[in-house]
Amino acid sequence: MNRVCFRIFSNRWVIRTYFSRSGCRRRDWLSENINIFQGGKNMKKKALACLLAAVMALSLAACGSGSDNKKTSEKTESQDTNTSLEATNQLIEAEDPSALPETAAKRKDTLIAGVADFAGVFNPVYWEANEDFQVVTATTASLSVNDDKGEIVDGTASMSVSDDGKVYTYKLTKEKYNDGSDVKAEDYVNWYKVVSDPSYDGYQDISKVNVVGYEDYKNASATEISGIKVVDESTIQITLEAANTSAPYVLGSAVPISTAKYGDLIKKGDLSKFKSLNMVDYVSNGAYVLKEYKEKTSATLEANPNFYLGEPKTKNLIFKVVATNAELQAVETGDVDIHDQVVCDDDHIEEAQAAGFINMKIQPTLGYGYVAVNHKNEIFQDAKVRQALLHAIDRKSLNQAVYGQYAITLNIPQAPISWLYDDEGLETYDYDLDKAAELLKEAGWEKDGDKLMKDGKQMKIVFSAMSGNIVTDTMIPLMIDAYGQLGIDFQAEYVDWPTLQSKSQNGTFDMLFMAWGLTADPDLTGTFASPEAGGSQNHTGYANPELDKMLAEALASTSKEEQKEKYKEIYKLINEDLPTYPIYERCDLICYNTRVQNIEQSSYVKWYQQDKIVNIEVE
Repeated sequence: MNRVCFRIFSNRWVIRTYFSRSGCRRRDWLSENINIFQGGKNMKKKALACLLAAVMALSLAACGSGSDNKKTSEKTESQDTNTSLEATNQLIEAEDPSALPETAAKRKDTLIAGVADFAGVFNPVYWEANEDFQVVTATTASLSVNDDKGEIVDGTASMSVSDDGKVYTYKLTKEKYNDGSDVKAEDYVNWYKVVSDPSYDGYQDISKVNVVGYEDYKNASATEISGIKVVDESTIQITLEAANTSAPYVLGSAVPISTAKYGDLIKKGDLSKFKSLNMVDYVSNGAYVLKEYKEKTSATLEANPNFYLGEPKTKNLIFKVVATNAELQAVETGDVDIHDQVVCDDDHIEEAQAAGFINMKIQPTLGYGYVAVNHKNEIFQDAKVRQALLHAIDRKSLNQAVYGQYAITLNIPQAPISWLYDDEGLETYDYDLDKAAELLKEAGWEKDGDKLMKDGKQMKIVFSAMSGNIVTDTMIPLMIDAYGQLGIDFQAEYVDWPTLQSKSQNGTFDMLFMAWGLTADPDLTGTFASPEAGGSQNHTGYANPELDKMLAEALASTSKEEQKEKYKEIYKLINEDLPTYPIYERCDLICYNTRVQNIEQSSYVKWYQQDKIVNIEVE
């Protein structure tokens, strides 16, 4: 499963990502753009109003009969999911193009896209933030890409797979770099070598696909990856130890690194010189070339006349930093032509419609928010306790307060738009304090006055969070009230982003809120497997040998049908065992003015990816 790491700049979550270019976009363990959570003033007012109403209702229930706070948990039939999905995947067209601000109207041959802050690392294997990734995506092209349904299709190469699923052959399109030199098979092999190098400390990871010879190369006992062969200048052959469902996503992520230009910088065991490259005027094969970078301000790109899909129709592309909560305003003023991270709520949609010249795409994402619990803490080692504590989080009220009709309450760690999604018959963990109290009692926790006790100790939980996050700012008061009714000493600690990140990665927390961004590759190994079974991003301490086995078997599936059946059982186990608490899936709101033509975006393919961006025109 693909994921992305996040960090914060100027009170905004910025995705620190390692993406497979074929849609294997790995969002490792942290959180989403805070603009998604933060919203504008109206959104905050709605959230707080809903929150106050919810808390008042809870307080009234606490003063009445015990049955007032009980909502029967039922097996899901995806009613809420279907209702919410009806509100998504909408295109709302502008009604008054004549209202386009002069600032935008007078712009020629240039598209300006609003982004959050840059990390400023545009290296094709070391980039750090989502904004950096957008630049890298526009300036490099990969072997394979995803289509709008998440299926692997040809990028710069045609892919064929042997009948046993162990040998992948990539036949390159005749393509050139932006400087006119030929792209060769060995240039793509450079990518595999870099991400497999013992000194590589970026976020690309090909370990799980088990390329023959990978481990020997990684541990420095071999000078070549024996399973990766250059057949000729236009053909690459990669052999795996065994068939692997993630292989087409991971292997297809490779982009070329020119041997002629940068080969001398790729030293086995020492990639420092390549890592430190200034990527301005980098020799690459993408639709655009990075011509200028202004720190914290903008990245300016110019069309590549040698792009294999043809020279882009828009000559200049500028990614411009926009302040938090000013995303829609930047489109309204004409300061930017497009912003794909506007908070999706009714207020923003109404405001954009009122402007007249703004097209909107409401797009369900592959991302979900969740609460992590630390399984090394004795409290969370009992599944009944974990189930009880989820029953005590009013997820539906929370989601409605923050996202209204555009939030979907989840019961498994998968987005409903995925072909693999299946929550039929699973526990919904509806808000139910009576059920929570019952489960806690079964686990040996008894109410003593107003305290929940076991072995002479009150249950105490510290929830680590950042202030100013609309999700946790709404969630924590709800949890304080509900957990307090159960007799739990529940406290919130507010920390800065580096501290929260450290707590997450080091497992030094009780509870915290995070989010994942998924992709077409549904593999959950990195997230939920034990570390020794490939759970490289499992920082909760959760370990279940049965789940490890099931994940390995699913990864070795030979068909989508087989994989779906195996994941149905995986989701059932996860739903029962609750390694983490899934909270919601959300939507993105992409806003762009009427001078922009041919914008294409899906949940799997962004507008700036190689086979989409080349066709964008500006009036």
